[in-house]
Amino acid sequence: MQAIIIPLAVIAGLLVAIVGTGFFIKSKISKFSRQAFGTDNIMEGYREQKRKLSETPRSVQSMTGIYGPEILRDFPDFDLDLYRNKAKTVLRGYLNAIATRSADTLPEEITPTLKNHILEIIENLEQNRRTQYYLEPVVHACEIGRYRKTGGEVVITFNTAVGLYAYLEDENGKVINGDKDNKLQTLYEIDLIYLQDADKMGVYGEGLGLTCPNCGAPIKNLGQKFCDYCGTGVIEVNTRVWKFNAVREQTKRRTAF
Repeated sequence: MQAIIIPLAVIAGLLVAIVGTGFFIKSKISKFSRQAFGTDNIMEGYREQKRKLSETPRSVQSMTGIYGPEILRDFPDFDLDLYRNKAKTVLRGYLNAIATRSADTLPEEITPTLKNHILEIIENLEQNRRTQYYLEPVVHACEIGRYRKTGGEVVITFNTAVGLYAYLEDENGKVINGDKDNKLQTLYEIDLIYLQDADKMGVYGEGLGLTCPNCGAPIKNLGQKFCDYCGTGVIEVNTRVWKFNAVREQTKRRTAF
């Protein structure tokens, strides 16, 4: 009888130790959860934290106050609010074109380079029988991030914060990237270019004709208002040469393209 009682006592002791350890671990988890999420249920706290993050816009690095005056010195007629709004429109058009797999409604203010990039994404989606969803996009902020003048071109980069539902489905409707239930808060860079060197036109296509409307001579100088050859005003030409050339997401997460 004694040989049986001893093992049972040992087992009972182990059970008590296990239960005690379990209570201790649970207590520690609850304490951590209260400190981190304000609730004893760590999974509930995690889900609530994830929901809050999905509703909190990303902060945008703004250099508008620094680069804005410099841009206006180079281009006195540059309308920052106008092109800020155009950048938002271009971003919405970019997302819509990919989601609908159609480039028919893209804004006119984009270069062939950007349009071809979008068409490549659409072709990739079609070949792989996938559908990219961008639902309920909301642009929270759009500010100048960089201003560069190099090699015959000027580039203004807008940093843009966007909240939207973004996810990728396969041909069976299974989500293979992204989240259908929580919004993604992300950042996009949008490049606006101005070519001051007519020889650079071929890089971006025919949509950037920098020529005098009267004699056809090239207009090469920053913010030039009159043709060097015939004296014709070229303000309207300068307005039309601003084009959006790139849209890219600032992210470290895994994306389909």
